[in-house]
Amino acid sequence: MASKKEMLARFASHTGVTSVLESLPGRASLLILNYHRVGDPRLTPYDPGTYSCSAEEFDWQVAWLKRRFPIVNLHDAVEIVHGRSTPAKTSILITFDDGYRDNYDEAFPVLRKHGVSATFFLPTMFVGTNMLPWWDEIAFMVKAAKGTCLKLSYPDSGEFDLTIPDRLTTVFEVLRFFMRAPAVDTERFLRELEAATGVARPGEDAERCFMTWDEAREMQATGMCFGSHTHTHEILSRLPYERQVEELRVSRQILEKELGREIDTLAYPRGRLSSFSEQTFAAVRETNYKTAFSFYSGINKPGSINPLDVLREAVEMESRSIFRLRHATYASMGHSIV
Repeated sequence: MASKKEMLARFASHTGVTSVLESLPGRASLLILNYHRVGDPRLTPYDPGTYSCSAEEFDWQVAWLKRRFPIVNLHDAVEIVHGRSTPAKTSILITFDDGYRDNYDEAFPVLRKHGVSATFFLPTMFVGTNMLPWWDEIAFMVKAAKGTCLKLSYPDSGEFDLTIPDRLTTVFEVLRFFMRAPAVDTERFLRELEAATGVARPGEDAERCFMTWDEAREMQATGMCFGSHTHTHEILSRLPYERQVEELRVSRQILEKELGREIDTLAYPRGRLSSFSEQTFAAVRETNYKTAFSFYSGINKPGSINPLDVLREAVEMESRSIFRLRHATYASMGHSIV
């Protein structure tokens, strides 16, 4: 059964409302779209929730965006953020978090085909390695867990049903259980999850999931841009101030060494309001980042943009009707209705 959002989007499309909204002049603003993975979530042994769209849908989305909006690069977006330029209408910046390998294999050819620049925020510890981030390790272990019930005692007590035919529901419940804790030792949680599921984490022979530095340099040479996503992708607000500074400094040093240019933009891991703080802002300033991007939705209106909390809108696995209506209403009304 279609969701309420889907029903509204279909109605707007069939009645011509979406087309009318698309024809209206967009407001002067910066709308930043954020993607993670491009591909088929049914094929991954890891976290399917990281997929934003298929390669085919990404091709359609970029083509649709290019027909209707100016698509800016990172430099131009930063100029808008800091008030050094003002867009004549709604401008789009395309961003990706995490630097998965499919960003190079699937998204990069589409961007190059359409002559569009995108910005990729990299957690430097994972680039060119077979390492996996905590969310993919959690998903892998829960998907393969043995038994009928998963019991955890850290960082709190929790029980999770393993008899549900769609194990993905349980994966998302465990991920939420982990992320809602205000402070947690990630490595301890993963060790206890290993014991509770009876499943070992993927080893060094795991398939490489992240792009390499050579791939990043190739992308940069054709107009793609890069920024920091910290070093280890730990949620910054959970870390003491000194660790936050270290995460930001190490990431920047590695990026500048590997890419041969100054890096002063950052995307906060997870990017929700709870994942950064005033202390994080201080760490950002200490490590000389000038612009930092969050991830809890919204459009950026000139004159009211916080350079250390630049808003981004998630792109998720959704229909073309929803995609069109969401971005048409952002441009014409300044907010989304789906």
